[in-house]
Amino acid sequence: MKKNKNTKKIILILATLYSLLFISCSDFINDPDIQNDPNRATKVSPDLLFNAVQVRQFSRYEGHTSRTAAIWTQQLAGVDRQAISLGIYDITESEWRTDMDGLYTGGGLVDIRKILKETEAKGWKTYSGIAKVWEALSVGMSASLWGDLPYSEAVSETSTPKLDKQEDIYTAIQALLDQAIINLTEGGGYLPPNDFVYSANSSKWIEAANSLKARFYLHWAEVDPVNYTRALSAIQKGLSSNANNFKTYHTTVENESSTIYQYWRTRNSDIRAGKFLVDLLISKNDPRLEKYFQEGVGSVAGQFIGVEPGGTLTDASNLSETTKNPDNAFEIMTFTEANLIWAECAFKTGDESTALAKLNEARRAEENRWGLPADTLGTAVGLNGDALINTIMQEKYIALFMNVEIYNDWKRTNRPFVTPYSGGQIPRRLLYSSNERASNPFILAPSLQPLRNNNDPNDNY
Repeated sequence: MKKNKNTKKIILILATLYSLLFISCSDFINDPDIQNDPNRATKVSPDLLFNAVQVRQFSRYEGHTSRTAAIWTQQLAGVDRQAISLGIYDITESEWRTDMDGLYTGGGLVDIRKILKETEAKGWKTYSGIAKVWEALSVGMSASLWGDLPYSEAVSETSTPKLDKQEDIYTAIQALLDQAIINLTEGGGYLPPNDFVYSANSSKWIEAANSLKARFYLHWAEVDPVNYTRALSAIQKGLSSNANNFKTYHTTVENESSTIYQYWRTRNSDIRAGKFLVDLLISKNDPRLEKYFQEGVGSVAGQFIGVEPGGTLTDASNLSETTKNPDNAFEIMTFTEANLIWAECAFKTGDESTALAKLNEARRAEENRWGLPADTLGTAVGLNGDALINTIMQEKYIALFMNVEIYNDWKRTNRPFVTPYSGGQIPRRLLYSSNERASNPFILAPSLQPLRNNNDPNDNY
């Protein structure tokens, strides 16, 4: 066991260094003298590429996009420096530059496609299936935030790839997930020794792929309600226990630590608890309050205090030490989410009894996840109609703390019912990266970009 942990540490260090090489040294990498160096390696193994993919995509999911989603849905509040501007929607096209770059380079789509090329050529079906799930996760998350994106021509000889329509991207990644499930079901071939999520367990990856299919179908339910039926079918084969939650992997070693820890270690005053979430948790006497946050200091010492958008109270509640731990595993997809997707889809397809049952199963999953006594979160009884769907979506809002899906849920359902910063409107999509616009003429100037994506046509539920 000790040997396995040491091996994981070595692999993660190498992966971090590899990822940072692409993040921080793009000018160096593009130097013609370096490109022509006869001593430079011309082929990188799938395992090393897979390290980089995991490190980079972990960072994208628990990094700035996560903070943005949490601030705009008022789980958190920007109270200092650049985070204040984010909280009052004063944003530029440089805001998510690193996050958009990471979709393609330094552990992004380019490396995933290299993995797929070799694993498919060698018949490594399990490995190939895992890589396809990673591609679907990273591309689907990105399409949910930016909308139309370079995808079909992104990894090709085309220097200025076109923007595929958001709907076409979702169709493509649903097909990709279907292929992944076939590969994982058939199995066989060399297995990645450095799978930090499921240790190459095909059954768990199949559950994750189905949960992801359900999540992505939900993203289009506002446009076409038949997607509730599709999501309902997929989620019944999705994550089946907390033991199968899709988590990031970190250790207490500095360069293996979580993105959340690294951000708060250097910018500890920037972000505090959001008033909306804190007040909600207090009103429910919800023990997750202390799991997410700590008491305020100074003028509000001993109290759990959240901040409204535009506020600057740095004495307010900070993230809990648990959340900020360097080895904290951020949960990208959970059994709780699976139950709540099932609950919402059952409700929207007319099965309120199943919706209520799945809501309560989600609460049991949360109690288990946090080590809470049985029935701490209560058992919902007799709910129906608006009261039922409001409770389902509120439970999801609380449970998926700092998860990008809360922002996607808000756009789709207008829940939670948060009040924007005075005189402003919560943005409904991210601006394309300035790097991408500088290199691709298909990317329009910020003033010409759409205000919302095609899967978000209105504000109604």
